[in-house]
Amino acid sequence: MRKLYIVSLLAILFFIQAVNAQPIGTFTDLRDGQTYKTISFKNTLTGATVTWMAQNLSYQEQWSYAYDDQESNRKELGLLYTGEAAKKACPEGWHLATDGEWSALVKTFGGMDKAGETLKSVKGWVEDGNGTNISGFNALPGGIRRNNLYEVIGVMGFWWTSTSTGHEGKAWGWNFSYGGPGQKPLQTKAFRFNGPVSHAKSVRCVQD
Repeated sequence: MRKLYIVSLLAILFFIQAVNAQPIGTFTDLRDGQTYKTISFKNTLTGATVTWMAQNLSYQEQWSYAYDDQESNRKELGLLYTGEAAKKACPEGWHLATDGEWSALVKTFGGMDKAGETLKSVKGWVEDGNGTNISGFNALPGGIRRNNLYEVIGVMGFWWTSTSTGHEGKAWGWNFSYGGPGQKPLQTKAFRFNGPVSHAKSVRCVQD
């Protein structure tokens, strides 16, 4: 039993060291001068190195919104974009993450059962639903705008992909949750969902 415990502990430590080894960088959007943190890691499916923005996009685009229309929410949480705005919002040399790229990200950092822990920020989630952020991805609970209402800031984070579901007016997205009754101290899962492109959600860009 003790040997099994040691082996399991070593496996966990190896995983933490591996994800912590991902290079951290920055990118400045020349359109408005904003600088974003980035992370690079090896895609476990293809072996290729990919670079993601490690912050939500905050470039002002038509049909983009600060949560509650408060500019103070924009600095940390970025903006919320409708599905169509999201496709146009990333700077030159970058693109809105595809559903496949999100799947690879989640797989690299623990899979759908654990990625909610490794990708979520260490603060900002209600009721201690924060993650460890050992990935450096720093997923924040920026909420959603739907039916002209802002909802669930601090509770959930939603991100668009550029991938259509095949049904008119819908696209795939991903989200994380703070936890909830019976699931504290945090919700470790990553969720894939489809939603109307009229809703406004956060955006992460991937380098071409």
